[in-house]
Amino acid sequence: MKILKIVLGFILSLGCGYLAVRGVEWTEVVRAFGAVDFGLLILSTVWLGLVFLVRAYRWQLLLAPVASVPVSVFFSATLIGFMGNNILPLRAGELLRLYALARLGPVSMSHALATGTLDRVFDLLIVSLFLGLSLPLIPALEEYRATNALFLSLIVVLLGAAWWLVQGDNTRWVRRVPQRIQPGVEEFLESLQVLRSGSLFLKTLAVSTVIWGGLTIYYWLLLHASAFSLPMEAALVVMLLLAVGVALPAAPGFIGVFQYAVVLALSFFSVPKEEALSFSIVAHLAQYVPVTLGGLFLLLRSGLSLWPSQVTLAND
Repeated sequence: MKILKIVLGFILSLGCGYLAVRGVEWTEVVRAFGAVDFGLLILSTVWLGLVFLVRAYRWQLLLAPVASVPVSVFFSATLIGFMGNNILPLRAGELLRLYALARLGPVSMSHALATGTLDRVFDLLIVSLFLGLSLPLIPALEEYRATNALFLSLIVVLLGAAWWLVQGDNTRWVRRVPQRIQPGVEEFLESLQVLRSGSLFLKTLAVSTVIWGGLTIYYWLLLHASAFSLPMEAALVVMLLLAVGVALPAAPGFIGVFQYAVVLALSFFSVPKEEALSFSIVAHLAQYVPVTLGGLFLLLRSGLSLWPSQVTLAND
């Protein structure tokens, strides 16, 4: 099954890559690189680092009710995870970031898994809300209205089910699972405190909004670094389609999928395909290089393995 998923990811990346480059004049693509403002490019990289820091803070918020861990640990785990997604198949960076938090925290793997999952659910929720709220402003996204409404409903149902699950005494659920994994399940449920506290939930929601708003500004800075005088709506569409694109199976680093998502997004604003493709390459390298190098540096400094051989829900 893993081999099938890897093959499917490479096929999708190749297909999207073909669609992104089909019919382009490569001389125009190369010419567009000459317009890049490296000062703004550096500024956008610094801004991306701040977005990662806010991501780390959100994860710290989710774990705060059960463990006190410095935000620097969450920053390292987050960057290591994104680095893993850049170079490993099967989105293995998602597992790598949980493993990194469990080892660097140190916290139990079940706590890392629960809060890491919630971290991603908040991402899905905010992206869906952003898309829904953007529909009246960006007619190009109107065709996604029904799909987004269904997706948002599923997220709300999932959060509602999780909220119901952790109400009252958790032991009634723990007793229903095999005894050997009961400690891990108990800690997993304990980690969902954000669903019990209205104030913590709203605070996490607000921080999540800042993260994705910050990413929109990041792509706006990149657009201007590539000499595009496009409105913030263009950066928002780029961010939204990339968020959808990188959720699909793909080769490591989302190569091909990333390019096609950007080319498609900018086509809504009448950007020539060659210029859009050039920007997609710049934007991809702008996050791929610093995130991969930074994540590898933190991984090596911490002495962790790039591909954890064994992960367990139970405490070490």
